[in-house]
Amino acid sequence: MSLNYSKWDNIVCSSDDDEDCHPNIDKKLWRRLMKEKRERKTAEELHRKGELEKENAADQKKLSGLQEKLKEAEDKTSINKEISSIEAAVKKRDRELLAIERRKKYTPEEMCHVVDERTIVNSSKKIDTDLSKMDYEEYIKKFEKKLETYSKLRTTNLSQGFLIKNPELLHDHCSGYLLLKCLELEMNGDSATMKDVVKQYLIVQYVLDFHKSMGKGDPRDVLNPFFSKLEDSEKMQGLKDEVESFAEKIKARAKVKLEEQAKEREEKKTFVGEDGKEYEYVELTKEERLGPGGLDPLEVLETLPKSLKDAFTSKDIEALQKAIKELPVEEAKYHMDRCTKSGLWNPAGDEE
Repeated sequence: MSLNYSKWDNIVCSSDDDEDCHPNIDKKLWRRLMKEKRERKTAEELHRKGELEKENAADQKKLSGLQEKLKEAEDKTSINKEISSIEAAVKKRDRELLAIERRKKYTPEEMCHVVDERTIVNSSKKIDTDLSKMDYEEYIKKFEKKLETYSKLRTTNLSQGFLIKNPELLHDHCSGYLLLKCLELEMNGDSATMKDVVKQYLIVQYVLDFHKSMGKGDPRDVLNPFFSKLEDSEKMQGLKDEVESFAEKIKARAKVKLEEQAKEREEKKTFVGEDGKEYEYVELTKEERLGPGGLDPLEVLETLPKSLKDAFTSKDIEALQKAIKELPVEEAKYHMDRCTKSGLWNPAGDEE
């Protein structure tokens, strides 16, 4: 008696693609291309299936209405004709739906289900037992390079692998460091990078919270289950939404922090220079302020026409040149000569 193997025709394994792969094409690349092709075809057929089912549902509703109408109608010919036409259309769609179902391909993953899930952690690398005794500064000093590397990762796969290899990052000090980094980035105006680091922070924090809820064991035990959940599009979207929500909190806190710093500088009479460093205002005596020509720059500044004064105050060269052109030649020479003698203007420096 011959065996019927047709039931295996709709099972697809990635290794089956190798038969059609040209010797000059990388097999891994070929498998990925074939997988993408199958996924695209599946998506198209699912979309078509949805359209057909929607049209059938609409026609069934029409048929119900026509059946009710038929009971009361005197001339039933036209109604019966319309009913027959709709029923024929429904049957045609049913045949197409059946064909789509028969063409459907199944991967081994879709045919199986998880009975028991567990994570086996390589015990060759143990978590440093001294971590519990480390304060924040000691921890950062020891693992700063790894913390910086992790903060720059942009995919969940890379993050998962890095955390498995570096379990010392599964620590409250790590989440604290990332949180402060997010705040620092936003205060420096880098919101895009801040959001990326927020994602890295949330991953660590979720894993820590998950582990704490278990009460014991290695933190790495929850890594794979956590990242497996992120493979679900809804879970991943949930993480993205949480990133956006948390990023808004960071922005609000950064705004408050910048206002606090500005107020503190005002009280301390300090300012931030172009190099990003904080400097203290020091009041000079009139003798100390005098320029190379013996004039006081503050007194000269107050006597300048408004356009010139505004240009010097804002350090806008274009505005200064425009203001000079708008003045009569003799008046412009007079004011610029006084600016040079007071040190407000350095002709030699301008030429350089």
